[in-house]
Amino acid sequence: MMTDSLPDKVKKNLLDLQYNRYLQSYNTSIIVLFTFLIGIGIAFITKQIDYTSFNQMLAVATITIAVVAVIVLLMLQFKGHMSNILQEIKKLKL
Repeated sequence: MMTDSLPDKVKKNLLDLQYNRYLQSYNTSIIVLFTFLIGIGIAFITKQIDYTSFNQMLAVATITIAVVAVIVLLMLQFKGHMSNILQEIKKLKL
């Protein structure tokens, strides 16, 4: 996006919109992560997952590690974008 010719006020508003988009994605990631973990917990409590079965535990562990890793990596990426946007906003002369 070519924002070099735009006034600082417009640049700030565009950066604010980007920040809000990343913040919403970050918050959604947190919600998805906790929903997944609560679902796994409920599955154990209701004995839908047999913790004595090696194959089931291996499948649950593999899926959990994959899901948590992806979500945490996305959260770190969103957090990095948000901090970069805040730095760009601070650089503007308003």
